[in-house]
Amino acid sequence: MNESKDMFSYFDLDNEYQFTEGKSELVTPNTTKVNVININQTPEMTQTVSLYSGGFIIYQEQHADKIVWRTNRPIYQIGDGKFSIESPEQN
Repeated sequence: MNESKDMFSYFDLDNEYQFTEGKSELVTPNTTKVNVININQTPEMTQTVSLYSGGFIIYQEQHADKIVWRTNRPIYQIGDGKFSIESPEQN
């Protein structure tokens, strides 16, 4: 009975991005569903994890003076404050 080895999937959120000014927007083409997990919400900080249908995962911390994203895949800047989970060179 060795079913437990297939029960768990582990992901590393080893790509980190920090924003201290302006607005940040993440474009997620070909996403059909997003599950959002609220970890903590206080007046000082909000923490969430979003699981996208294509396997992309993002952890987000929102503070009054900065936003931190940690992702399992790199993201690409495609405009002023606009980012995508797909590389612009692939299109």
